[in-house]
Amino acid sequence: MRENAAAKGARYLTEGRLIVTAVQHGHVAATCRGDGHLWLQTYDGGTWRCDCPAMSDKCCHLHALRRVVAVDLPKEHR
Repeated sequence: MRENAAAKGARYLTEGRLIVTAVQHGHVAATCRGDGHLWLQTYDGGTWRCDCPAMSDKCCHLHALRRVVAVDLPKEHR
C-alpha cells in the first residue's frame, strides 16, 4: 500500500529529514530531504510553498513542516 502525503510527511519528520532554518516575523524556512533530494519549504504571509515537483501546498514535505509550525493556527490556539 502506498503512503499518502500526510503519512509520508510524518515519517520524514520522525526520521529527522526536516530542518527548520529560519523563523521570524511570520516567515518560516526549512529544508526536507526526500527521495534523494533536498527541497526548500517556506511559509510567508499565509502562503505555504515547497519547490518539490508536486507543485502543491499539500505535498509531504509541507505536511512535515506543518507538524512543527503553528503559524496558521487561530490566535486563541497559539
